[in-house]
Amino acid sequence: MAFSVPTLNEFVRISENKMSSAFGGESSVLRKSVTKVIARVFAAVAYLVVLMLQKMWRNSFVTSCDVETLQSNGADFDLPNKPEGYARGRIIVGSENVYARVLQGTIFSTPSGEEFEVVADVVLSGGINGTPVGIIAVEPGEKGNLSAGTELNFRDVEPEGVKKIAFVDSQGLVGGVRVEVLVNGNIEYWGETVEQYRERILNFKRNQPCGGSDNDYKSWAEKFGGVSRCIPLRNCPHVGAVTCVLVHYGDDDHIAVNEAVVSEVRDYVTDDVRRPVTADVRVVSCTEKRLNFEIKIRPNNSDVQKSVMDSLRIALRNYKPGEFVTNSSLTAELKSSSSAEEVAVYKVNGSTRGFSLAKSEESGYEQLVVDGEVTWSSYADS
Repeated sequence: MAFSVPTLNEFVRISENKMSSAFGGESSVLRKSVTKVIARVFAAVAYLVVLMLQKMWRNSFVTSCDVETLQSNGADFDLPNKPEGYARGRIIVGSENVYARVLQGTIFSTPSGEEFEVVADVVLSGGINGTPVGIIAVEPGEKGNLSAGTELNFRDVEPEGVKKIAFVDSQGLVGGVRVEVLVNGNIEYWGETVEQYRERILNFKRNQPCGGSDNDYKSWAEKFGGVSRCIPLRNCPHVGAVTCVLVHYGDDDHIAVNEAVVSEVRDYVTDDVRRPVTADVRVVSCTEKRLNFEIKIRPNNSDVQKSVMDSLRIALRNYKPGEFVTNSSLTAELKSSSSAEEVAVYKVNGSTRGFSLAKSEESGYEQLVVDGEVTWSSYADS
């Protein structure tokens, strides 16, 4: 239960009143100036004790503890904070020589100065389509996250027969995260915010390992940088199988996870140490589904539009592949979580009923991205 902490001045006033009543009056035992000094000493000690009790109380709960105690809680459950993340993925390197090689440790760079290192030796196949080459950023952080088609050059001289300019493949480079966190007076760099770490520990405490429950797969996958959410789908694509769909919420609207991150999670989750004996486990990235909305609101102004848009982004993160989302259910969520007096999702991609999310190996496992067109109109319009 919460309690209020008196201020130092309140402690001083209480202490002075008590000292005055005990030692003041006509037959004063102590001079007034002396009682004031003693009262302030008592008040300072009492205030310090209360602050210590307040900190101990708050640190008794994961929901309110400070970052140092949070790390101790994580250590108890073998859940350390995510380390700062390095962007990784693949680039397409062209060559005229079929036997040309790009060696591990070769450095590519962008025009703005970000550098990336080749993770393993690759023999180039030549041809017009080029050869995929795995790379990882030299420095951690979001600057290494690059969109598909971004140009990179060999930092040094390119190998003979190899084209100097390479391009990021269609999945982009993702996973770069660097969050500044103050721990014991020192700055550390994490791969998640303090509140995201707190949420992971809370989720673990509330959902203890159960030999293959939904939460087990979530805990295993979400410990990796570049994975914000894991959606375990039971009996998918067949009875006895589990498909873990990975999603990453970054600074932009792209939520798909590239193959480099998927491969890391797959190797960890499907290891025989963790994977339930009878389970056929698959790990895949989500498939991005983009939508256009027609939304009616009242009042129709920029502040309310922003509030509804923020609520819409949060709401769309709660749906899973295979679901059909009705416009009316989405309307109810926006009405309860935004500042709009009235709101109605009139059409989504031209439909007045709703939309569905694919759930199959052929069509992909869809998750929603809000980067389409949103047409606003006043709620009173009919």
